[in-house]
Amino acid sequence: MQKKNKARSLAIAVLLIIGITITPPVEANHPLVVSLNGQQLKSRFEVNNGQVYAPLFSLAAELDYKVNWDRQGAKINIVTDDVNLLRRASGTKITEQQVADWIVEQGEADRYYLEGLSIELLDLDRDGESEIVAMIDGGVHLGNYFIFDRDSNGDYQLIFERNWKVDSLKLREPIEVGDKLIYETVERTGGTGLSVEIVHLWYIEQGQVVEVWKGTVKEMNAVFPGSYSLTVAGYRIQDGLLYYWRTFSPLEDDAETVQGTSETTLTIYTFDGASFIER
Repeated sequence: MQKKNKARSLAIAVLLIIGITITPPVEANHPLVVSLNGQQLKSRFEVNNGQVYAPLFSLAAELDYKVNWDRQGAKINIVTDDVNLLRRASGTKITEQQVADWIVEQGEADRYYLEGLSIELLDLDRDGESEIVAMIDGGVHLGNYFIFDRDSNGDYQLIFERNWKVDSLKLREPIEVGDKLIYETVERTGGTGLSVEIVHLWYIEQGQVVEVWKGTVKEMNAVFPGSYSLTVAGYRIQDGLLYYWRTFSPLEDDAETVQGTSETTLTIYTFDGASFIER
């Protein structure tokens, strides 16, 4: 009975986090009318001795959440795409200082510019455990990119490190290809007169980050007068195929006016179950 009450209390905490509106009745032991975005929920909510109770499993099913109940460990794990919900429900808070310490301990470099560190907690493989995505902004084209995952002991381990300059940790919704959840990270690189944006596509599997494809989506080359150029590209994944198109335009020395004719090419890649291979 005690476990059941704890589960009900946790359900209410989850409800408050995701913003469901509750209008309690005056009488105790009376069912509540609960709505989400104007739609009444079917799960039965009650007030008893000043506390609100809700059936966790039926509520989770109604909200399209997955609930894992570890009876032996006395743990309830709610799997959802909402990162803030995962953080608060688990009661786990990871600080930038902790991540900075892990980078120094586990990273490949001897020194890092940790003042430029920022972190994000995301459930990248939808296993109910948050991975840590971190980046260091080291300058115009300098930076580091990290991904941490929990090991079997519950400790965070560095599973991916690259010298990528990344503008934002915000990841788009993953693209599902087969049984893989594929994410996009955009790297910015270059130098004097050269600015390049490269898309990296990757997924997590068995505690490892697998990069499935990369391609340049923008390249501004203004290094040597008389040979300026601009390349703009894009990609789309459809039915297991990746379509990648590039347009190359020679430029005048003002780095704006197109000189001559632009050329567009299309390359198609097929997914072999692990990565995208050019057809």
